[in-house]
Amino acid sequence: MKSGSKNSYRRHILLLFCLSGILVAFNISALIATIPSIARSLNQPAGDVAGIVAYYMIPYGLCALIYAHLATKYSVRWIMILSSVLFAVGSGICLLSDNMTIILTGRVIAGIAAASVTPMALMTLGKVFDKKVHGRVIGLFFGASFFGSTLGLILTEFATWHWLFIVPTVLGVFVAIAFAIGPRQGMEANLGVKVNYLHALQIKGLRRILILIFLMSMFFHGVCKWYGVFLDHIYGFNQQTISFIIILTAIAGSIGQMLGGVITDKIGRKNACYIGIAMVSVMIMALYGHYNIVLLATVLCLISIGWTIAHNGISTILTDFSAGHRAELAALNSAVRFFSGGIGFWISGNFVQKNYGLTFLIIGFLMSLLILLVPQISVQRKEI
Repeated sequence: MKSGSKNSYRRHILLLFCLSGILVAFNISALIATIPSIARSLNQPAGDVAGIVAYYMIPYGLCALIYAHLATKYSVRWIMILSSVLFAVGSGICLLSDNMTIILTGRVIAGIAAASVTPMALMTLGKVFDKKVHGRVIGLFFGASFFGSTLGLILTEFATWHWLFIVPTVLGVFVAIAFAIGPRQGMEANLGVKVNYLHALQIKGLRRILILIFLMSMFFHGVCKWYGVFLDHIYGFNQQTISFIIILTAIAGSIGQMLGGVITDKIGRKNACYIGIAMVSVMIMALYGHYNIVLLATVLCLISIGWTIAHNGISTILTDFSAGHRAELAALNSAVRFFSGGIGFWISGNFVQKNYGLTFLIIGFLMSLLILLVPQISVQRKEI
């Protein structure tokens, strides 16, 4: 195969997964921003409506482990086609009802479908791209997700919350078609690969990495998923202002993801973790104070940048492990990150509405302690 042709199919696969990242991320941040508006529209308490976050994230985390098994029997291409259609169905269910129970059911379906994207992407991109560019490739993939979040947030500036489900319904069908007509090379089933999570967990150093991912995600999502309610209750901002601020955090996240890719490849995986964790923990603790809108937006943006730098570093570490365990590691990364994020959101929900500032101060302090775990993780691995 000619080099140009080989690079072409690689770029095509990366583009397809970036589209999938945009699809599943489109309304995550936007729904966080619009929780107060949805609550008023449905005449429901904001705390109850916030369940649209947990009902998406927890099924996502639990089901991510299933897709690695499916990829050993069925092509990645077909898995992505069907999951994109299922995501469209889940979004359509939310679109067609104003009943909170039905909306939450649709979010569960969407979460189950969205769980395929990150494991399939990390598994496939880690296989078709050279190790020396993994950091930048992973950065582009996750950066696309932040771009999708930004698009959804922009929509909230001039459209009702129902549009946050209209677009994913249509886009899900489009992404399914794109995978159907896309390249087959590199998207084959991982035939002969055995997925054994218990065996994978015996790999030296892996459990420490997963513990770090679990704690990082739990603390981060225990803060960021409350942004909409926080800005509404504490600062009294209207919907447009809330959406604008969260748009800025999404843009900052995209910048941080790209920056994180460069830091990861050029300075090192561990250093990316040190820099990211330090930045995000200090900025979360800073939320204890009360600021003008410019300073507040700056703090929230720095939280996003810090998180994405750390996230890129720790995710890239997993792509450095043996190719024989790529399926399990990709699924475990996604499962742990989203399940713990949902748990962190649920736990912090018991405290934030009593005292946002103190809750964020404590979470930021706990996040800073994770720097002590970074020296304990493995950064490079030989083939196992």
